[in-house]
Amino acid sequence: MLKRILSAVPIIIIVALAAIFQSWVMIVFAVVLALATQFEIVRALDKNGKPVVTYLSYAFSVILAAFFVGFFILLQKGMDYINWMPLMLLSAFVILIMLTFITAMFSKRHTADSVANTIFTFVYPQLFLALFYMLILGNIGEYYRMLVVFLMVLVPAMFSDTFAYFFGMAFGKRKLCPQISPKKTVAGSVAGIVGGVVGALLITLLFWRGQNLAGFMAAGALLGAVSQFGDLSASFIKRSLNIKDFGKILPGHGGIVDRMDSILFCIPAVFILTIAGLVA
Repeated sequence: MLKRILSAVPIIIIVALAAIFQSWVMIVFAVVLALATQFEIVRALDKNGKPVVTYLSYAFSVILAAFFVGFFILLQKGMDYINWMPLMLLSAFVILIMLTFITAMFSKRHTADSVANTIFTFVYPQLFLALFYMLILGNIGEYYRMLVVFLMVLVPAMFSDTFAYFFGMAFGKRKLCPQISPKKTVAGSVAGIVGGVVGALLITLLFWRGQNLAGFMAAGALLGAVSQFGDLSASFIKRSLNIKDFGKILPGHGGIVDRMDSILFCIPAVFILTIAGLVA
């Protein structure tokens, strides 16, 4: 229990630093997150009977991170080429898929399964994180808005996880999805949605600027629900690989992916909510 709580401290520190030092902390956080999660996913697959063309998988994460930093620098210099980023991301994705096929065809180790596994690592987690990159870059000019979007990706998911954990332990009887995650309960899931609302309300209290309060509460509820699907999806992957955690770097949680699984699913949700005008 204490380990789970203490593991959240680094994220809290990062958020505090982001509020103080602004954009560059978010940039470093996003890049380190992308590379760390890619390492854990590739290692988990490759060591458990799911071979990956590792250097291409890592190359994709590095390319996306390089695009992110490059566009950030251009925006800082007043050169707005952000509309080019989706096309460049798609081009990199397609080219790396082509190279994966070519590599597998001329390799003694890799097969069609290797191609599928490698493409999977391009999608999960990298395309999710690519949307995170675009969320940050799309709001570079409005720091307050960028910070709120950044927090909406992280905080509701964290509160949802915490509420679901404690309320599930206290009141959970009926299992939610026992074949994937035996410890998750219906009571914990409902509490997780409430936790998402609480997390969103906390953001509005800290950064109130006349936002649509009902919209934020609805967004928090949605993120509280979506984050649980992210958690279950990671559990589904781990069960298929017959592993408990993706890593051991975070006591009480496992690896970076184990801590970020729910947050990954919140990224596209926040992206859509931002377009809809319900966030920031």
